[in-house]
Amino acid sequence: MQLGAILPAQRTTARMAGLLYLLMMITAIFTEFYAHGQLIVHGDGLQTARNMVAYERLFRIGIASDLITFAGDVILVLALYVVLRPVNLNVALLAAFWRLAESSILAVIPLNDFAALLLLRGTDYLRAFNTQQLQALALFFLSVQAAGYRIGGLFFGLGSTMFNYLWLKSHYIPRGLAAWG
Repeated sequence: MQLGAILPAQRTTARMAGLLYLLMMITAIFTEFYAHGQLIVHGDGLQTARNMVAYERLFRIGIASDLITFAGDVILVLALYVVLRPVNLNVALLAAFWRLAESSILAVIPLNDFAALLLLRGTDYLRAFNTQQLQALALFFLSVQAAGYRIGGLFFGLGSTMFNYLWLKSHYIPRGLAAWG
């Protein structure tokens, strides 16, 4: 295959990747700016705890939205690999592995949300802790997310850099757009 020539299967896969990007942006923005953005008050564990208990359904929908985003990321990585493997199989494979490492790390982050929610729901086995301790622990679990996103972001950056390199080499899209990422 001549570099720059796109097979029909690659074209279909590329379109699917574009649609996945849009879907993932919608779900990620919903979670970050609406579901969690409305409920989590940075620096105020008490108000965050009150919001999470009062709007538990919204918080759970945010968790589900995050999981949809992370599952979509796995499919997106596969699509990028299929489109770009003819350019350089080894680099495409490395990029895919780094992005899958990112997806794996990010997919674990919603466990922190569930842990925070469990701490605030008042189940019997948590009566050994007072309310302030439970709220502090819940805020701790929500704070751990930031570290998880930073770790995942490292692998995202590595994989995305490799995929961008392949886009530049492929001539499938305009060079300026490929350089922009």
